[in-house]
Amino acid sequence: MQANRFHLGKVIEEINQNLIDSDLMKEATLKSNGIDRIVFAYYLILRSEQISSDEALPLRKF
Repeated sequence: MQANRFHLGKVIEEINQNLIDSDLMKEATLKSNGIDRIVFAYYLILRSEQISSDEALPLRKF
């Protein structure tokens, strides 16, 4: 898992703004076997990993 707390924070900000990737939500639903409480966790993981892989360099705060 390449994602870190900053990536998770970005995902939570997106969710608060109702910006949800429908394709990733479908994938999360499939992975969770339709269990509602697990769908959210899978979505967080999938989206944060996607954000992490899209970055050229990891975010670091000095």
